[in-house]
Amino acid sequence: MKEIFKRTTNSIIFSSVVAFLVGLFMIINPDMSIKTIGIIAAIYIILYGIVLISLDVKASKYYIPYDGMLPGILSILIGILLIAKPNILSTLFTIVIGVWIALASINSIKMSIILKTTAAPWFFLLLLGIIDLILGIIVVFNPFAASLSIAVFAGIMIVIHAIINIADMLVIKRDAKKISNAFEKRFKKL
Repeated sequence: MKEIFKRTTNSIIFSSVVAFLVGLFMIINPDMSIKTIGIIAAIYIILYGIVLISLDVKASKYYIPYDGMLPGILSILIGILLIAKPNILSTLFTIVIGVWIALASINSIKMSIILKTTAAPWFFLLLLGIIDLILGIIVVFNPFAASLSIAVFAGIMIVIHAIINIADMLVIKRDAKKISNAFEKRFKKL
């Protein structure tokens, strides 16, 4: 099971690095057409959705409580919508990113609650998950905060989300043995 955790964390770290690069690109090039940025982001969101769904399927085989199916399906649908109607991006893009970040943060919170009974740093994961959830909510309800352009603001949120995801996965990867043992003990009771 330890190897499953390492492969899963590596996949999430990879997708988070890609998100970080997309967000950085959006921050550095705010003058670029919102349509182009939307298509790039849409492709990433679709790929991220596919990764979430595949991780959910793999995790369910080992009874790991990873909820990637709904966020994965929503990510794919949102990505397809953004490719099909890139002009709506100017009004919806930031809100879509906020919902996506909020949904993704739920896994960190769930994992931290499960790890509460172990020696793993569950509180750190919980704190990062809550911060990520708050960022997502801020984006949804205040998409034009601090007078930032939509591309720069969304880019900043994507970069922060990616850093939090990478930190989560590095902690989980570091403590893979403890986490694996915790899951094995938990599911032996079932």
